[in-house]
Amino acid sequence: MQILVAIVIFLEILSMIVIIDVILSWLTLLWLKARPKFIADIIDPIYEKVKKLIPTIFWPVDFTPIIVILLIWFIKWAIVIIFPEIQI
Repeated sequence: MQILVAIVIFLEILSMIVIIDVILSWLTLLWLKARPKFIADIIDPIYEKVKKLIPTIFWPVDFTPIIVILLIWFIKWAIVIIFPEIQI
C-alpha cells in the first residue's frame, strides 16, 4: 500500500514539474531562457514518448504538456478507484 502512495506522490510531483515547465516556457515570449537543465532532463523524455504516439503540435501550439497532465491525472484516478483505501 505504501508503494501506491509513493507512486501517487511521484505523479503529483511530476505534474507540478510539467506545470512549472509550461510557465517557464512562456518566458521565452519575453526572450528569457529560464528552463533549468534538471527540468529538461526529467520532462523531455516523457514529452518525446508522447510525441511519438500522438501528433501534438497544431499550428504554433504544442499540446504535449496537456496530454501528459491528463495521463498523470488518469493514472492517479485509476489508482484511487482501484484502491479506495488510499487517502490522498
